[in-house]
Amino acid sequence: MQEYKSANLRNVAIVGHGKAGKTSLVDACLFDAGAVKRLGKVDDGTSALDHEAEETKRGLTISSALAAVEWRGCKLNLIDTPGYPDFVSEVKGAVTACDSALIVVSAPSGIEIETEKDWIMTEEMGLPRAFFINKMDREHANFSGVVEELRVRFGKSVVPVQLPIGAEASFQGVVDLLSMHMKIMTHDDEAVVAEIPEYMADAVEEARQELIEALADFDDSLMEKFLEGEDIPEEEIGKALSEGIAAAKVFPVFCGSASADIGVKQLMNGIVGYMPAPGLSPAVGVDPKTEDIVERPLDGPFSAQVFKTIVDPFVGRLSFLRVFSGEFAGDSTAYNANRDAAERIGAIFTMQGENQVKVNRVGAGDIVVTSKLTVTKTGDTLCTKEAPVRYDPIAYPGSMLIMAVYPKKKGDEDKVFGSIEKEQDEDPTIILVKAPETKETLVRALGEVQIDILGERIARKFGAEAEFREPKVPFRETIKKTVKVEGKHKKQSGGHGQYGHVWLEISPLPAGTGNEFTETIFGGSVPRQFIPAVEKGTSETLAQGIVAGYPVVDVKVNLYDGSYHTVDSSEAAFKTATALALKKGIMDASPVLLEPIYNMTIIAPEYFMGDVMGQLNTKRARIMGMGGSDRKDMSEVKAQIPAVELYKYATDLRAQTKGRGSFTVEFSHYEEMPQKMAEKVIEKYKADKEEKK
Repeated sequence: MQEYKSANLRNVAIVGHGKAGKTSLVDACLFDAGAVKRLGKVDDGTSALDHEAEETKRGLTISSALAAVEWRGCKLNLIDTPGYPDFVSEVKGAVTACDSALIVVSAPSGIEIETEKDWIMTEEMGLPRAFFINKMDREHANFSGVVEELRVRFGKSVVPVQLPIGAEASFQGVVDLLSMHMKIMTHDDEAVVAEIPEYMADAVEEARQELIEALADFDDSLMEKFLEGEDIPEEEIGKALSEGIAAAKVFPVFCGSASADIGVKQLMNGIVGYMPAPGLSPAVGVDPKTEDIVERPLDGPFSAQVFKTIVDPFVGRLSFLRVFSGEFAGDSTAYNANRDAAERIGAIFTMQGENQVKVNRVGAGDIVVTSKLTVTKTGDTLCTKEAPVRYDPIAYPGSMLIMAVYPKKKGDEDKVFGSIEKEQDEDPTIILVKAPETKETLVRALGEVQIDILGERIARKFGAEAEFREPKVPFRETIKKTVKVEGKHKKQSGGHGQYGHVWLEISPLPAGTGNEFTETIFGGSVPRQFIPAVEKGTSETLAQGIVAGYPVVDVKVNLYDGSYHTVDSSEAAFKTATALALKKGIMDASPVLLEPIYNMTIIAPEYFMGDVMGQLNTKRARIMGMGGSDRKDMSEVKAQIPAVELYKYATDLRAQTKGRGSFTVEFSHYEEMPQKMAEKVIEKYKADKEEKK
């Protein structure tokens, strides 16, 4: 593959809802450009892009894939992305690396949930966008209906630049509204250029006028010619279209059938002709030493950002780079501005699905892959040490689902947890944490499918078998009344005996105070040297729990009396006596279970809010307030919810809001658990205890 200047590069993220045909479209681009010898099919497992075992098994894209194709003197870096919401981190990385996005929409299905979410994501980033209405050869394909739906949802700046010739089984080609000719596919799979038939003339003219009118809204010279009814040449319309797309003011609509390879070449022509090249504006970062804003134009010193990482036990570590400025060659050294470390860059290559194509030198604006970076992670910036810059890290959505992870085989803990840590490099929305109170290792993720695939991947790649369970809730215990209790440990069995005797007053403290130990011993009933043992016995016993095995909190324990034996008393005896007193006293002091309560913020479409609120009520949540959201048609609700009710709420909310709802949580406080629920927890604790005997 030859080297390309920035002006001849097009970096396009292919996004959209699952099953819209994104992968099939990129497969067709690879085939038409001659990069592969046959047209890959997702359904029969021959796609050049979906080659991982988990992808072929499910027939869906899990990892984004780079496909570099050479077309009409340009290099198109197309990044195919997943359409399933659990893998949105792959989409975020791709749109961060690219200069524009192509949103693929299914002609029979129209706008779906991920279509809308991808639009919002790319709109917030100010990314130029275009649409490709795919599957025009399928039953119920409705081009005009989908275009109208797009315009209603996303604005009048969504305009077709092509019209389909026929639909469903009779779909055979497209009409180009700029050149005013049509291309049809013959039975010999040859594309034939022909004049527009009379029956389409009116529709084509009307669509062309709509296109010119949309362009005239921001192009004064075009507006003048349009109002005066002048004939506007194709070159002038094309120039205005390119400028409108680059400014994110016009959003062209292409159409075709990826699986039948109709309209794909015309789409690539449109990408070359109208979609923006790199360098519309300089990349903006900060100086890692001074934190001052730094701008990097294409011709500035070398800088690049890693937007994707693949960790494979056989291939090694692959890092996908977007070069923002300057150039670099293979087998060179770069500076990691995030970690203040030098990195040795090995061979560099581009990808055509699974195939690697080696390149010697990379210029500004290009997207390439390198291997064997040791400290660099996804989101890190590579640059020269003489002119350092650090770009903003990629912003990923918060992980909403929490599962406990255990090795299937005892002794495999390091193997399982180490494998998941490696997968974190590939998918930053997977977060591995240790829960100090429950002693469990937890995995945070976006959804259940992501968790399932994580388990399959670590088993396939690293031979690590894991089991995912509902996480334990870190309950706590406390008391509601004051009691006085005696604890005596006396043992005489010949020789040196054991004797410890204490009287304790156990009383509740205000919530959140913590535990307190005091002593009011008079007259030496308990010698001073044994009081630390009583205090230690108190803290250890309360930490182990009394009622259900959870720490006892917000309790004051006062040692006010006791007795001792001059020979048989010891620290161990007083610790034992203290434990006996506490276990009896806590049970007599109206013990209760406390459950953790979290503050929750839910953002969901307004028209689902009634259902969301109803479900929250069934989960014992308290609604704290409602309001609007910064995002269009979305509302925000704040609530407090018990931790026990959060398990799999991410799945419930997604199902309830058709994938558009999300939430964040943070710990708030502990409060008393309802008695009936507490009884179930206590019964389970007792049953588990009996089982272990």
